[in-house]
Amino acid sequence: MFQGITLPVAGQGPHRDDGTVAAGFEHSPAGAALAAIQASVRMSVATDIQFPAVGQRMLAPGPGRDAWAVARAQVSITAPADTPPELLGYCVRAYTPAHAEIAIYARQPDNSLTCNSEIVVWQNGDWKLLLPDQLRTQAVTSVPTTPADMVVLALH
Repeated sequence: MFQGITLPVAGQGPHRDDGTVAAGFEHSPAGAALAAIQASVRMSVATDIQFPAVGQRMLAPGPGRDAWAVARAQVSITAPADTPPELLGYCVRAYTPAHAEIAIYARQPDNSLTCNSEIVVWQNGDWKLLLPDQLRTQAVTSVPTTPADMVVLALH
């Protein structure tokens, strides 16, 4: 659990979790997907005290991370999410040993389904979430259903 959201843990990672930052993901498609899920959720709901560590250790350095840090510093989060989404699963849309594109599917509190597209890169022995240099038009999109090739998360 992180800030009221149940996150996946598997043999592919994370192998370390200090309560704020998760790390130690396998250098594989499944490891990349788990890292993308962990990092995107943690960066979205980390508290004011947690967000600097999440940014420094789970996000790839660059203009995207810098812009996120500036924007995040202007928002205050002090408590867990009231009505968090339910993570359903993921699809690895592209994979190389250096870069992976992951689609993350979730059920929102209103029962709608969404897809969050993320990119992770292999740096310093772990996967890091790569934030875009500029705002994306829609990082999260509404979807009518989850795809048949989705890897279902068994979250308890």
